[in-house]
Amino acid sequence: MSILKRKDKIYRKLRELTASLPLSVDNSKLGFEAGYIGELIGIDRANTSRELNNLLKEGKVLKIKGKPVLYLDRMYLQEKWNISFANPVIESQEEFTLMLKEKGVLKSIKKETAKNNITTNKVNLNFEFLENSFDNLIGAQDSLKDQITKAKAAILYPPDGLHTLIVGPTGVGKTTFAEAMYKYAVQIGILHEKSPFVVFNCADYAENPQLLLSQLFGYVKGAFTGADKEKRGLVDEADGGILFLDEVHRLPPEGQEMLFTLMDKGMYRRMGESENTRKAKVRIIAATTEEPQSVLLHTFLRRVPVIIQLPSLEMRTLKERLMFIYQFFWEESRRIKVPIKVSKEVIKALLLYDCPGNIGQLKNDIRLICARAFLEYMMSPNTVVEVKLSILSRHIQEGLFKIRDNKRNERIIAEINNYKDKDIVFDGYNTELMNEFNDKLFIGDYKTEDNFYEIIINNWKKYNEEGLSSGEIRKKIENQIKEYFDKYLFPSESELNIINRDVVLKFVSPNILEAVEFALNSVKDKFKGLIDQRVTYTIALHIATLLERLKMGTVISHPDRENIAKDYQFEYTAAEEIKAKLEEKLYIKIPEDEIAFIAMFLHALRIGRRDESIGVLVIMHGDYAASTMASVANALLGVDHAKALDMPLNEKVEVTLNKAINIVRQIDRGKGVLILVDMGSLTTFSDIISERTGIITKTIEMVSTPIVIEATRKALMPDMTLDELVQEVISLGSAIYSSCNNKVIEYTQIDFENNIPFLKKNLINILDKTLTFLNPNKAYNILENVLKNILSDIGSDVDEEILIKFLFHCSCMVERIIKGDSLPYNNLNFIKNNQSVMFELIKKHFEIVEEVFGILIPDTEIAYIVEMISTYYGTLLTKN
Repeated sequence: MSILKRKDKIYRKLRELTASLPLSVDNSKLGFEAGYIGELIGIDRANTSRELNNLLKEGKVLKIKGKPVLYLDRMYLQEKWNISFANPVIESQEEFTLMLKEKGVLKSIKKETAKNNITTNKVNLNFEFLENSFDNLIGAQDSLKDQITKAKAAILYPPDGLHTLIVGPTGVGKTTFAEAMYKYAVQIGILHEKSPFVVFNCADYAENPQLLLSQLFGYVKGAFTGADKEKRGLVDEADGGILFLDEVHRLPPEGQEMLFTLMDKGMYRRMGESENTRKAKVRIIAATTEEPQSVLLHTFLRRVPVIIQLPSLEMRTLKERLMFIYQFFWEESRRIKVPIKVSKEVIKALLLYDCPGNIGQLKNDIRLICARAFLEYMMSPNTVVEVKLSILSRHIQEGLFKIRDNKRNERIIAEINNYKDKDIVFDGYNTELMNEFNDKLFIGDYKTEDNFYEIIINNWKKYNEEGLSSGEIRKKIENQIKEYFDKYLFPSESELNIINRDVVLKFVSPNILEAVEFALNSVKDKFKGLIDQRVTYTIALHIATLLERLKMGTVISHPDRENIAKDYQFEYTAAEEIKAKLEEKLYIKIPEDEIAFIAMFLHALRIGRRDESIGVLVIMHGDYAASTMASVANALLGVDHAKALDMPLNEKVEVTLNKAINIVRQIDRGKGVLILVDMGSLTTFSDIISERTGIITKTIEMVSTPIVIEATRKALMPDMTLDELVQEVISLGSAIYSSCNNKVIEYTQIDFENNIPFLKKNLINILDKTLTFLNPNKAYNILENVLKNILSDIGSDVDEEILIKFLFHCSCMVERIIKGDSLPYNNLNFIKNNQSVMFELIKKHFEIVEEVFGILIPDTEIAYIVEMISTYYGTLLTKN
């Protein structure tokens, strides 16, 4: 392939930009600056301007005077809209706009845009002007970005484009991609809107090479037995357009060779012709699932200079896969003309299950799921088609087991869980929901957009209206910024390796990234290793957003810059240095208020990375009580933070105190230690330990499993102080104990925000961290009712210990059964014979669990529940 000259590169980019420009009355800027064009293709402004003036002399471009000077592709405007320009230099933007109005171009484009919007059925339904057909493809700005760049080059390459081979496994969308290339060629005026797009699957005739070639090239009368008249081939039909050869590796060698003359000279022969040659102007796009070098002639491949490899579904981002799922459900709803309600568990399973057939298989699987759900809908009074987890095949359900395979999975699952409703309803005639999905899905993206500004500006205004002081506002916003950093800046090490320079350069120009690296290097030592690769990339994205704002003349004022400068002196000084270095490298003037924004970035960075937390020590009389509670808390939270000290009844207090002092010294991380004790002399330990060690400690005479769990969870929060933790734990304890009467729990303290009992909310939070894929709210509500009904039948009351054991055992049991990993029980017959009444009672009450979760609970699992309840209430018969 010959290398494009600089002038040709610039002209090609200008033509592409002109084709993408919405010629709208509302668009006050019709044209492109030389600097912008050059930046897109890596050519400096001076050389770009020089070549554009050369193109102006050649009559290929329009020059629109003004500040700034703008350029458009004159030839494209003439070809596409039949506009003639006597003078390629337009004196002003107003004159150019008036010219387009007089010729009716603005009006006609507006109509065409509206028409296209009405007929489109793609998932990205924003009803706005789309740059080109590639923008409709899911992944256009991510997984397919490089492939689209190649495809555009193949279409635009003068004089007649380049033949292209699309490579990828079955179901990745090769035909869709080829169609997008054709539509793009039409949109930018390379092909006429009536130019043909002819599809031919070579596999359909692979067993009959003669028939295959006759279909492709046509034949003359008498070419073979039965050829009683002349027939046009697909090459004839594709003349002036694109011929798409799918499964091209099934084309025999002689068929590939017959294409040589067509590809080289635009000439071919029909079957049976020996002397006569025909002409056709055909662009060829071929596709194959195989390795091209092993299945196609090398002489054929030499004539196909552009090879585009499409990624498998597995190689796509999770955001893209989620968008495919949403699109396919939306399309099915549109097809059956009934809304489809899909549970979040179904979405999660489809997102993560093994799908070797790629996008095609995903679409077919969703169609089959909808068909099953539609059958149930036809036999029910429901007004919507409901897709539940039980409808899914076992293979798809297994996707739920992968939720915690890596942090990236957990992040997108969290986004799905945060969706406002329990289920997601797809209405084929309502595009607003699809727009909402598009707006909210930022998983896998590394664009900060305006998130950081919004955190500060919007929340500052909100809290100020609520009457909070400046200090209180700053503390709240600091916590929100830390959460932002936790989400975007502090991933696992494995995920950190995924983020590389090339990914960031898709969103940030090299000069911005280099300037940020230069600026941060000047303060790197002051932050003692906190400024790493990910921080650099995120700040680069922030600076890129800032520069875009400055280009548009938008300057954001910080609401509390003076106090930030006073209270964050260390970070503010560093931010001033960063600003100066950025201005030096980028040759721009950055607003002073930006110092405060960067200072808050740096402050959040320092706080977020501190390895400080409050220690938790549980001390109780007895041989195992403290160890058991600490062990449960650590297991449920997935940490090793709560420490235990068991005090045998015959052990001297002084011995226990010395043990406690040693443990406190080991677990203190700079924020003190909370000591939870049960009674007696243990309550006096705090003052003695603080005096002897110099470590701040607080003692609370209140211990139960929920309290240890919640104290441990809150102790790990970076913004939590020891005094605040004490108040939180005391409040929780009051909620539990103030309303207890004979160990019957009547939860009275309410979380007024969500109208959920305080203890229930905390247990649901812990369940959410424990379960792999089960909905914690649903599991809690169903299992709590089951337990209450069981205990009511046996004349017992619910207390916190049995509630916790029952919830966690049974919710994990449901997940085990769904995965097909039920536990065996060695003494099953003994339990069934000697606890028959209890066994049947529990089995009966668990029927609702089987119905809700679509499972069948085996007797071995029922036996464990019988054992748990009978042991707790002292009714279990032991085997002789």
